[in-house]
Amino acid sequence: MSEAPSSMVDRVVLILSVFERSSEALTAGQVSVRSGIPRSSVQRILQQLVSARWLKRYDDGYALGLRMFEIGSLVAHRSRITSVARPIIHELRERTGHVVHLAVLDQQDVVYLDKVGGAFADTLPSRVGGRFPAHCTAVGKALLAYSPQATVNEYLATGLRRRTLASLATPAALEAAIAAIRGAGYAAERGEAVPGVACVAAPIRSFDEVVAAVSVCGPCDQVRAQDLRPLVMWTAAEISRSLMTAPAPLALA
Repeated sequence: MSEAPSSMVDRVVLILSVFERSSEALTAGQVSVRSGIPRSSVQRILQQLVSARWLKRYDDGYALGLRMFEIGSLVAHRSRITSVARPIIHELRERTGHVVHLAVLDQQDVVYLDKVGGAFADTLPSRVGGRFPAHCTAVGKALLAYSPQATVNEYLATGLRRRTLASLATPAALEAAIAAIRGAGYAAERGEAVPGVACVAAPIRSFDEVVAAVSVCGPCDQVRAQDLRPLVMWTAAEISRSLMTAPAPLALA
């Protein structure tokens, strides 16, 4: 038997991997034997994982819980959006010559699923998997504008973190921006996330739900919202159509 891992993270990962290889419920003793971790430690970790919904307790042992399914489904969903959108956002990049972002809303932040662009892209702090406060970005404002009111209220209750002097700083300012976006169908920002950078974004839908947003970004003196708006909105609509007509979930990106 190999030496048991010493750190808590290593132990949790090892225990979850034991369940990954089993299709049946496992007792604490079985998990201890298969992981090489002392049973007393296994018992404590199992109880914590049940409390966190990573595992579920049954009469005959433990099995993977609903939260594992939820997270797995979320990863697959986001990967599907990326796969469907990738050729379309590359086309937008070719037509505009600017950096294109694909992003989703995650609590108080946008998370970037994809980023394409030329040399200017390397000067931007955004990255795939990176986060920005949603209200500071065009993609984030587009997503907030089409989120349920409860989501917006929760966002406002946490306070607005400013990235630059141009960032929206009050609930009233964000609420006014959201109302304008809903009326226009697109969002824009100038220097609110990065000084000297402007973006134009539009929401991506899957049937009646807004699931992501796409944006074009570039230097403020080169990005004119009125000129780019039709292309960005067309791109968002094309991605939406592709998501709704794709016959089955695509492989993870």
